[in-house]
Amino acid sequence: MLRYNENYSCSVFHPFLNESKILTQLPEGRVIVLNRVNSTNQYIIDNIPYIKSGDACVTEHQTQGRGRRNKIWVAPVGEGICLSIYWKLNKIPPTMIEFSLMISIVVAKILKNLGASQIKIKWPNDLYIYGRKLAGILIEIITRTDSITHIIIGIGINLSIRTHAALNTKIGKNWINLMDIGIMIDRNILVATLINVLRKKLKDFMLFGFTPFITYWKVFDCLYNKPVTLLVGDRIICGTALGINIHGALIVDQTSSVCYYSGNNISVYAS
Repeated sequence: MLRYNENYSCSVFHPFLNESKILTQLPEGRVIVLNRVNSTNQYIIDNIPYIKSGDACVTEHQTQGRGRRNKIWVAPVGEGICLSIYWKLNKIPPTMIEFSLMISIVVAKILKNLGASQIKIKWPNDLYIYGRKLAGILIEIITRTDSITHIIIGIGINLSIRTHAALNTKIGKNWINLMDIGIMIDRNILVATLINVLRKKLKDFMLFGFTPFITYWKVFDCLYNKPVTLLVGDRIICGTALGINIHGALIVDQTSSVCYYSGNNISVYAS
């Protein structure tokens, strides 16, 4: 890992993605490096017949990156990580929320080990530092007539995005880079680390489920005991976040009752 020195341009620390360099750090599996693509998740979805479980796709630039609830994910050329990993199951898939939380926890641990000591997760899959968004995760699950479950894990991380008005117009100003907290790392090394660790943890998750990961949630939970507003479909719900249950549902104290919320159509905001 390289620490930021303000005397150097950030381009010094972020070389182009290099398939050979990434592969030398992977004991197995493939990685597809693209200069430009509409979406790494969509690339995998379009090529499911030709790829194997554990294969990954990463790009210099996404033109139509997406997040949860049809939101966009903006990543200027060469200034972030746009990575997708494919996982295939021959059994009933895990719940979307458990899967999202597990991936979020694993990515948070990787970034914390790199020096992002203040990293937190906003349920279910947004990573924040100092109240500003650093990374996002999009899980897409496809079950077709062959009874095979196809899971696509999309990960976007801000590394060194330079502020400009057009970008702030698209995504607002509440974002942060690894560079902002003094962390600079070769993108090839970070991509390889993410792929290696996630492949291992995916295997663990398939064997042991979400239970081994629950204890880490308390470490990364940025909403615990804080007032929150939930948008559930067209409903607005206010209360106090009290962590998660064993299935990953968000526990919310609504004064008169404690309720549990889980689903891909929920957005949570700190009040």
